[in-house]
Amino acid sequence: MSEILVITCPSGKQCSRLIPLLYKKSRFTLRLAAHSESSARKLRECYPEAEIVRTDLQSLADCRKLLQGATAINAVLPSLHSHEKEIGFNLVDAAVAESRREGNVFKHFVLSSVLGTQHRTLLQHDLKSYVEERLFLSPLDCWTILKPTNFMNAYPVAALAEQEHPVLEKWWKPEHENSVIALEDLAEASTKVLDERERHYLAEYPLCSTMPISEVEIVGIIERRIGKKIELKTPSFETGVAKLTKALYGGDEKGAGELGLGSASEGDLRGDLVRDTLTHLILFYNHRGLKGSPNVLRWLLGREPTSVEQWVDSVAPK
Repeated sequence: MSEILVITCPSGKQCSRLIPLLYKKSRFTLRLAAHSESSARKLRECYPEAEIVRTDLQSLADCRKLLQGATAINAVLPSLHSHEKEIGFNLVDAAVAESRREGNVFKHFVLSSVLGTQHRTLLQHDLKSYVEERLFLSPLDCWTILKPTNFMNAYPVAALAEQEHPVLEKWWKPEHENSVIALEDLAEASTKVLDERERHYLAEYPLCSTMPISEVEIVGIIERRIGKKIELKTPSFETGVAKLTKALYGGDEKGAGELGLGSASEGDLRGDLVRDTLTHLILFYNHRGLKGSPNVLRWLLGREPTSVEQWVDSVAPK
């Protein structure tokens, strides 16, 4: 009998790359946690042989049902959600309960966190640090924490190539350097961790595809590939916060996608708390970058991680 792998946030940017590597290609039967009926319907269309479960991750009872009979979970938390910490706690506590159930087969909790949870001024990092601690203090010794940096895929290369005079607006100053990761690299590394399981117990992996590189440099690489000059705009601080908040809560998901952080989930009624998170986020990136080394990802993949040049070439129009 195949093992059940639970995946949360299955429609998000991370899992949209991960699921195709696992669906009907591994020992796992996938159980996908849908947050709405519309999401469940789309997932059934894409993955008809997966088990789709409507789940309120803010409910511990729902999380316990979600994990019942499961062997593993790939837990992606809804970033920029005012109850992200509580959702993480629920998933950890549900896994603990499942591990204690008679006849349980639970063997692996993989948490997708973020690089640099020590950066407590980044409120979404701070929330994830508490979820990590919940795992550390739990009786589970079968966890792995993946800590990816900002997503390389956040740059709309194809859309910029289509514009006669391309314009890219960022909500913070683009001069500071950040390490970035290709979502395809992250999906491959996640698949390896899930497949190899025991080898990765009690491990924390900071994951970057590149050494620090500024957004100005990345835009320069895109310009050379598409053969067009890109106008890079940065609004004022207050305008940036307002635009990003509207992008998340005004029905336009483009802004969230460009952040590389996902989008605000339905049912998150505390937009004021999310606005606080966005305020801190823009302040941080106006003065600092999120920096890391590609060494761990290189080891996990057994190859060189994807460079910005390689990624831009793969997504730019031929």
